[in-house]
Amino acid sequence: MFLIRIFPTLSYLCILPVLLYGDKISSNEILTSESFPNLAENVEDVPYILTEKDVSPNTTINIQNTSEILNKTIPKNETFKVVHCSLDYGSEEVEIMNDTQLIRILAPNANITSRDIPAPCVLVLFYSKYGTFSSMAAPHFNALPRAFPDIKMVAINAMMYHLFNTQNGIVGIPSLLLFHNGKPVAKFSDPEYSLDLFSKFLTRHTGIQAKEKSIVTSADFSGPVISLPSKDSDAFLVLSWLFVIFSAVYYFTKSSWWRWILESIQNNWRESEAQAEHLHAE
Repeated sequence: MFLIRIFPTLSYLCILPVLLYGDKISSNEILTSESFPNLAENVEDVPYILTEKDVSPNTTINIQNTSEILNKTIPKNETFKVVHCSLDYGSEEVEIMNDTQLIRILAPNANITSRDIPAPCVLVLFYSKYGTFSSMAAPHFNALPRAFPDIKMVAINAMMYHLFNTQNGIVGIPSLLLFHNGKPVAKFSDPEYSLDLFSKFLTRHTGIQAKEKSIVTSADFSGPVISLPSKDSDAFLVLSWLFVIFSAVYYFTKSSWWRWILESIQNNWRESEAQAEHLHAE
């Protein structure tokens, strides 16, 4: 009778280690070096870099987020033709445009469906006449039409015309975007601004070499894009400050501090009147 009672207890004690450590044992068997996949052999973190040998003249390349991909995969000193630009489309100097003019020149041609087809190339500078960095980039951008006469150079005041900022993802100025057939294909992302860096950017994305002896002259500092921040008052900035001040005053009048100030003034006024009446009565 004693064995019958103790046998279930002994059986439970024998099974208990298996229940407690069974998961750990099976886990150790699964996560062995032989069964675990070798990530270094199965995963490639390095993106494939296209070269001119891999791209035939008739190949159509679809690139999304062109600027980010090219900046990560293509060295700055390598020439890689992304778009084909029409010849003799440029101008002698930078053209300052408004939103209507820029929309007109960036109107796409429906017959051009590939970047391999020659189409007008436009380099657009989004700047602010009040910005210091825009002024630093201005003389170098003003010299670009002489270095690349086949590419039209235009500039637009991004603070005045906000339509293109949202469409093209402009979050900071100055910003430099290259358009092919009215579509953005590359964005200049270097933190420094110079004629040499601008030229390398265009050569890398168009295959067009800059003209020899292209330099920044003293005339480039005088325009068309101004090289000194404007001293004019910004109407939008003034209105913004007025709105902030008005809002601060309005919400302060709704606070307990304002009520306390009013009550203090009223109490002092009543005490002064009472004291004056008392002195007058005497």
